[in-house]
Amino acid sequence: MKSKNEILNALGSTGEERLLLAGLLDKEQTCATRGYLTHTKFLSMSERALCAEAVRLCGATGHALFWGGYEDAERGIYVFYPDYLDEESAKQAAPLALLRAHKRKEDTLTHRDYLGALMGLQIDRSVVGDILVHDEGADILVLEDMAEFILLHFAKAGRKQISLTREPLEALRCRPAQEIEGSGSVASPRLDSVAALVFGISRKSAQERIEKGLVFVNHAPCLKPERLIGEGDKLTVRGIGRARIVAFGGTSRKGRLFLEFVKNV
Repeated sequence: MKSKNEILNALGSTGEERLLLAGLLDKEQTCATRGYLTHTKFLSMSERALCAEAVRLCGATGHALFWGGYEDAERGIYVFYPDYLDEESAKQAAPLALLRAHKRKEDTLTHRDYLGALMGLQIDRSVVGDILVHDEGADILVLEDMAEFILLHFAKAGRKQISLTREPLEALRCRPAQEIEGSGSVASPRLDSVAALVFGISRKSAQERIEKGLVFVNHAPCLKPERLIGEGDKLTVRGIGRARIVAFGGTSRKGRLFLEFVKNV
């Protein structure tokens, strides 16, 4: 178990990261000493990976969870819960609210439209979680203490009129991911080779995206094109999609490695 200063020195490479980690560790300590549930704001995938490592180093994995309102949420909060709660109870007690945006049937609105309009309200991105777009509008996850403000002021998205209602979290329209099975061969199980095959981009493009921090392996950013990928690994390329490696098996006459994957669309 590492001390707060040891964790900050080990993981915080920038002032912003140190501030994020200090806040996280303070939340954990408050939960441990005062015995009530604490939480962070919504975290990006990069922030999530950083916080997950800090949670591990401080020995808090037994009473911490990442929760975004549904399984496999991309954005979520870290929740620290006391001994009298279990993981499921902590999820139910997490301060998340579900707001449903209703649009006119003839209007077409995208994730970008909803997010842009929300940011136009001068609120911080960290109070908004995933935005799940569906045929009738969108389900938007937000922190509880911002729900009323958004309900009062969010009336347009992409120049289109919308209306908002508050719904119970269990009514979330979590659109099931459509999975496409795929297969192919790569020269090696390197991240750049695998990402290029799975997402239908050139290896050079894959390398550029990796170097820019746009590629994640098992929810953690990876800046190394040479990282070796294994069965079960989950890949995310920002702006393109997500996939899971199902199996590696066999080689071609030219020594290329066959792999199978499923990709979310």
